[in-house]
Amino acid sequence: MNKMKFEDFLKDKISYAITYFIGISLVMLIMDLSTFIKLSYFSIENCVYAYIVSIVIFIIFLIYEYSKVRSFYNRLGEILNCENIIDAIINVGEVRTAEENIFKNILTRLHKIYEKELYKYQDMQKQYLTFINQWVHQMKTPVSVINLILQEENFEEAKESFESIGEENEKITQGLNIMLYNARINEFNHDFNVEDIDLTVLARKVINDNKKSFIKSRIFPKVLGNETKVYTDKKWAYFVINQIIINAIKYTNASFKDAKSINISIEDRKDNVLLSIEDNGIGIPREDLGRVFDAFFTGKNGRKTSESTGMGLYLSKRICDELGHKLHVESKEGDGTNFFIVFNKEKNIFKI
Repeated sequence: MNKMKFEDFLKDKISYAITYFIGISLVMLIMDLSTFIKLSYFSIENCVYAYIVSIVIFIIFLIYEYSKVRSFYNRLGEILNCENIIDAIINVGEVRTAEENIFKNILTRLHKIYEKELYKYQDMQKQYLTFINQWVHQMKTPVSVINLILQEENFEEAKESFESIGEENEKITQGLNIMLYNARINEFNHDFNVEDIDLTVLARKVINDNKKSFIKSRIFPKVLGNETKVYTDKKWAYFVINQIIINAIKYTNASFKDAKSINISIEDRKDNVLLSIEDNGIGIPREDLGRVFDAFFTGKNGRKTSESTGMGLYLSKRICDELGHKLHVESKEGDGTNFFIVFNKEKNIFKI
């Protein structure tokens, strides 16, 4: 607590004290000179007495001034340590001097300017999010139509070309999903529905949705574990697992190993449920390991593929933090990567 102490007050008023004592000393000097010219005697005792009286009056004045400003400055100290400092500013308290009144008016005016600017940028942010959401949904419609055409028609003569179109279409879908989730995460509290979900079923759905990529890359996926339920949001949890799987496919495919695999293991433990996604791909360099969850960080491996945005794992980490789960990674370059998602049982934030 930044309370105003009397010694701090004195430090601020040191110039007043110096000016005062210079002034009283000049008065005493003039009195002494006057008595010297008139050949009369002005005793040292009288000088000391005059100084004592003036000092007492000066101290009384300082105490009075301190009592006037103490509560105001103590309130400012409390505001400085207040979490909601903006709202506390307008309740700065009673003012007793013209200086305090000007200071309070400045704080109030700054608060009004701040609120005006804040509302302006909040409105701009809402418009931006609305636009992004509408744009992504509009873009997903032609993407879905293209997928339907590619599935229904028989393009034997140009099979490779249309497979390439399908792959690029899938990349567009993934990019749109990242943009959509990135726009929604700032409104996370208004866009989640927590329920008991079966992790095994969810993991199999992710694998099934990425089966084309698994087949093309010749990667064999496995889900290890029995029926295990956790308390989380199905949509957001799907995004996290799916994003890790997409990365695992991409970097496992870049490996020159003959047997490529991705294993999803689910372990029901005493205090938590551990889901691990392990691949035997190219791994993460040691110097990049501590930054894989940073926004826009692509690292050494990401620069090898033009599709890397550096946002997938960043969003995954943010989502896990919002849901009260833990996400961490272990990896060694050349030996693969293992991502761990920890779903706490006893410390679940949605059961508090």
